[in-house]
Amino acid sequence: MENITNSDSFLKIADIMVMPVMIVNSSASGNDYLYSNNAFLTEIGYNLHGLQDWFEKAYPDQDYRKEIICSRDKRQEIAKKYGHSYFHLETKVCCADGSYYWYDIYETRIDNLTVFTFLNINELEIENNRLKDAVEEKNLLLSHIVQDVRDPLLVIRTLLDNLYHNNQGLEKKQFDNILSDLGLHVGHATNLLNAALFRTGIERGAFSFQPDLIELESFLKKRYESLRHRLTKKNIRLLFKLDFHKIIFYDRFILEIAFVSIINYIVLTGKQDGDIVISNIDENYFQSLIIADEQTSYDLEGKPGTPGNTNLNTDGFNAGLLNAEKILEEHGGKLLTYKKPYNTTVWEIRINKYNVL
Repeated sequence: MENITNSDSFLKIADIMVMPVMIVNSSASGNDYLYSNNAFLTEIGYNLHGLQDWFEKAYPDQDYRKEIICSRDKRQEIAKKYGHSYFHLETKVCCADGSYYWYDIYETRIDNLTVFTFLNINELEIENNRLKDAVEEKNLLLSHIVQDVRDPLLVIRTLLDNLYHNNQGLEKKQFDNILSDLGLHVGHATNLLNAALFRTGIERGAFSFQPDLIELESFLKKRYESLRHRLTKKNIRLLFKLDFHKIIFYDRFILEIAFVSIINYIVLTGKQDGDIVISNIDENYFQSLIIADEQTSYDLEGKPGTPGNTNLNTDGFNAGLLNAEKILEEHGGKLLTYKKPYNTTVWEIRINKYNVL
């Protein structure tokens, strides 16, 4: 094989191969790129002259290049240790036209020659990433269900305990009110679970994004009813100050996740008494649902939607906001948090119209 570069038969075989091939003469003085077949030129795009700085061109990002070279050297050492003349490494290659594709690159050493063969795994990598995203989204939705269903179930348990201990002295009206509250919270928990089942793909377990026209007044009133018990205990009111255009085009379930997470956060951070003002914005490029607390001061350092927020703790009641921020960003939205004059804190669920359509 030492005469491989002079073998017309080998070059003809390499030229008709569908898989890109590159041959390098490795010596003490450096690498001499000897040959690349037609498939390499067609698919990856570099000619033989352009291969002399292969690593700089294939991996233009310096940090990623260092990572690839380090991984390559380690695998090469392992291959030598076990007496293998070949090894492989999956990398994201920058082609001559600036596009990126995933390849499983095999290096085979034959004397002073190294033969590189490139197996295109881009579609497999994309599908694998989709599967990972689907699993993450499923786990995200399940975490929301756990968080949101826990509250009505705790209320149900409290109501049942009160009913058990006080059933002898209750008037019919009080008894009927307790049953009505029980029915409301059981219905809310059931609706949450049914929504999760409906919105979860049966075959792949993937969330299905389904934007629709949402009538905000009806949407907010239903959410208010489900939260009324907690808000009443804290003497908190929701005030709706919606503009004339009271329609928002977005996924109903994600909007509910974000809205409920914000209200839960406000309640759990200790707000007592006062109002939470709900309004909306409808601009050319985006729509927003605004939740504003004009009476309570919040520490926004490290909270979702704030600048420099890169290392957040997912423990505690901040987890709901983190999950809401993540799922919004994955589906054409943002969760913004900022302060305004006179001790007002604002949470904005912003939807990019063109990313949703």
